[in-house]
Amino acid sequence: MRFIIYGAGGIGGVIGGHLARTGHEVVLIGRPGNVEAINENGLRLITPTGTHILRIPSVTRPERVDFGSDDVVFLCMKGQDTEGALRDLRAVVEDVPIFCFQNGVRNEEIAARYFPRIYGVMVRVGAVYLKDGEVTARRDPPGWFIMGCYPQGTDELLEEVADELRTASFLVKVTGDVMPYKWGKLMGNVGNAIGAITNGRWEEVIPIMQAAQQELRELLSQAGIRWISGEEVAKEWPEIAAPLRGRLDTEAQSSTWQSLARRQGSVETEFLNGEVVRLARRLGRQAPINEALVRITQEMAVNHELPGKYTPAQLSSLLGLTHQLKNNQNDR
Repeated sequence: MRFIIYGAGGIGGVIGGHLARTGHEVVLIGRPGNVEAINENGLRLITPTGTHILRIPSVTRPERVDFGSDDVVFLCMKGQDTEGALRDLRAVVEDVPIFCFQNGVRNEEIAARYFPRIYGVMVRVGAVYLKDGEVTARRDPPGWFIMGCYPQGTDELLEEVADELRTASFLVKVTGDVMPYKWGKLMGNVGNAIGAITNGRWEEVIPIMQAAQQELRELLSQAGIRWISGEEVAKEWPEIAAPLRGRLDTEAQSSTWQSLARRQGSVETEFLNGEVVRLARRLGRQAPINEALVRITQEMAVNHELPGKYTPAQLSSLLGLTHQLKNNQNDR
């Protein structure tokens, strides 16, 4: 089995790096600057237990990969890049298994329009990508995945891929109903924009986070969409609650924070908070908190602004949540 990591940023670099480090055959597809750095100096994978320099074949486009029958593709790019990436891939190969190692719940839906074999993956990986040719895995084990066929089911290939990822140090759970886990992950990911906008500490942004999550929670209830919380996952899968073997603390926060820090001109918020807005419109409702978070982060990205443009208090005021923020501060 050969793993084609399509989107060699933070998540893709950590997954591809650990697979390569443990003897698996890997090809990376990434942006020109990142690919050039990897081909020149190797992928620098920083982990809590040491740094690895990994010589991994890296290219900028799918057409530069000679696809074979034993290949699987891991989509690891941000949601805003999924459609274009799949179009380019479909121009080269007609049928290859696609595993969506991506946040949000729309990527599998898009992928299914291009390829017949789609797998959803709920991703928990502490990855940092701020410099071309270098990624940091903040935790050991580096992360854990919940995987299943899309929209439902399991199969032999899924089990084989799960086993290979386990040998590469990841924790993996296979399920026949993966999307409720991805909706549950989205409940946490609506906070990515908040951290990117404010650069604030968790305790400073709790009221904003709660407001954004409440919008999603009410919409999921109205739509009858099942979602599985992180607390539920921990109860049914105790292995993930085991103490880490190592941890690296970094300034970098979420992938949205990192996108702004790299000033790359776009963010994934449309596929996170924007999914709340999309669901609200489908139900004839509004999601003003999440809609504003999409607008602010997209404006920051287009203007190449760094994380932390607004303080938590300023963002709360912009969102009409000043009263809640003051109450939270008084409680502390």
